[in-house]
Amino acid sequence: MSENNEDAPTASGITRRGFTAMVGAGLALGATDAITRGPSARAAAQQDDLRRRPSPAFRNAMSISPFTDTMFRRGLTFTDGNRTARSAEALQRLFVAHGASELYARIATSRFAQQDDAEHGFLAGLDKARLARRLGLPFNPELGLWKIYGDVSHQPAPDFSNYPKIRLTGPWSTLTLAQMTDALRQYGTEVAQQVLRTGVDVNVWDLGNEVEFGVAGVALRSFTESTDYFAYAAPNNVDPEIGRVSVVDLFSMPDRNAFLEQHLWPYVGALFAAVADGIRRVDRHARFTTHTSTVSLQLPGLLPAFWQAMSNAGFEVDEFGVSYYPTSSGGTLATFQATATALTAQFGRPVFIAEGGYPTGTMDAPFAWNSPLVGYPQDEDGQSRFYRDVTAWGRTTGVLSGIRPWAPDYSVGGWQPMSFFTPNGTRASAKPALGAIASGLRSA
Repeated sequence: MSENNEDAPTASGITRRGFTAMVGAGLALGATDAITRGPSARAAAQQDDLRRRPSPAFRNAMSISPFTDTMFRRGLTFTDGNRTARSAEALQRLFVAHGASELYARIATSRFAQQDDAEHGFLAGLDKARLARRLGLPFNPELGLWKIYGDVSHQPAPDFSNYPKIRLTGPWSTLTLAQMTDALRQYGTEVAQQVLRTGVDVNVWDLGNEVEFGVAGVALRSFTESTDYFAYAAPNNVDPEIGRVSVVDLFSMPDRNAFLEQHLWPYVGALFAAVADGIRRVDRHARFTTHTSTVSLQLPGLLPAFWQAMSNAGFEVDEFGVSYYPTSSGGTLATFQATATALTAQFGRPVFIAEGGYPTGTMDAPFAWNSPLVGYPQDEDGQSRFYRDVTAWGRTTGVLSGIRPWAPDYSVGGWQPMSFFTPNGTRASAKPALGAIASGLRSA
């Protein structure tokens, strides 16, 4: 999630925020729908291998965020009443004191990748890897496969200008799939070498960010068609149909999953498989995931079809990642639980909430998500109970492998209600949710 303006209209005249609300109101959640096409023999064997792997401990993935350094530059300090954090390291130690079990970094292909209040650059990612090493924490790098930033609203191409060994024959959008996979395989190897050279242990390699409509420039035209670092360019030498259909068009198609299965997801899976292959040349026992957006939870049958397509393309994951912002659409926690349970039952792997958020008050633009779950008001108690309850349920059932509260330290601006701190001047005090995941694990 970023600070991209959700009130800026797309070419269709629909804002991202408005479209998210439209999806939530107009489509029944149907991710529990079964798909009929079975896996190939190779994919079935890989799935059986994944089912036999021991499950790691529940991931309390509460972590410093891409916004942390900006918070400290603004003079903010964080406290839980006993400890005060004045640096990123001290803040991560505070999170560990409340149960955090890993450290996360979102990593662009560019060395420096400042985007509003966030820094996604590769060098910042290496700094976080070193911090994780010092703290004795597993490291969870998310390789975005874009130059600066991307999510469900736009998926820019990578920029390999800082990687002299990766030589492209032309602009990314003009390349064939084979040329793209060759470059991404090299990228996976180079990044893994540099990350692991810090001495850190990587628990999961996260590839892409909210990827159901594309990744690495191979994507549908989505909510955001241009920014100061991005202008949409159709990957016509991969499949010319990709550039002919927008995300908005997709939602009026009765056979949207069939279109994605034929014209997009095989390429997305191939791109991921190439990165994973490159990483495995350095990290033989690497574990992988990617994640879809909160919008995917509202689209009938999309999630099982997406994950099956990834498997068919040769990209096998150890857990199914999803963004889950319940107040973007409302409803009940039980509906999400049913969806996650169905995925785990079908594929034999757990779900990871790769971005989670529940607000303690009214959310303003650009994230005006104010449809609370039944039984969970948008206040501090509702936020804390949401994290506690979803954790306890996920751990008890084995359906969830973990949860990452998104940007728990981003306690200014429109994201403040989602954060785990309330600022008062330059001092940000912890909300009860800071210990809610640990509380949920204790009660499981």
